[in-house]
Amino acid sequence: MLQGKKTYLRPLENDDIVLFKKWYNDQEVNYWANGAWPLTTMLGEEEIEERFFLTQDSSDRYIVLNEKKTPIGTIGFRELNLPARSATLFIIIGEKEYWGQGYGTDALRVLIDYLFLQWNLHRLTVDTWDGNHRAIRAYEKLGFKVEGCLRQARFVQGEYRDAIIMGILRNEYESLFNRM
Repeated sequence: MLQGKKTYLRPLENDDIVLFKKWYNDQEVNYWANGAWPLTTMLGEEEIEERFFLTQDSSDRYIVLNEKKTPIGTIGFRELNLPARSATLFIIIGEKEYWGQGYGTDALRVLIDYLFLQWNLHRLTVDTWDGNHRAIRAYEKLGFKVEGCLRQARFVQGEYRDAIIMGILRNEYESLFNRM
């Protein structure tokens, strides 16, 4: 288990399927995480198990726990490119009472430390949509810089919105947070 100041990260367990069903079928959670509401379909437990628990990527996904070790979200990485030593991060704080309190930022810092210092990655990427100002601010606090914009790449509540791509290099992160 990985530990931050406010959060812990642990591997997925079968009991987490119920949490994923709750989070991924919640209108507000999906709106801020992906700009993906309305969903084209509600996900059942079997679909969630197949998509998140039975794939090769499930080992790259973790549960975010609060100080009391209660599950509050999920975090992980995808698009791992070992020759380039890069990956793309994602996070969803599914329990809304923990929004805006630094839990997501802390969990991201734990994962970033792990990927830069243990996996020896060189570069990390995050992406969101242009209306998710809270996520953009959290990424900026961690040293991510806007690297690009995919114009009208997201469709949010009947409008085309831009996707924002942000990145950070290991040396930038190390100098910002005195990590070695």
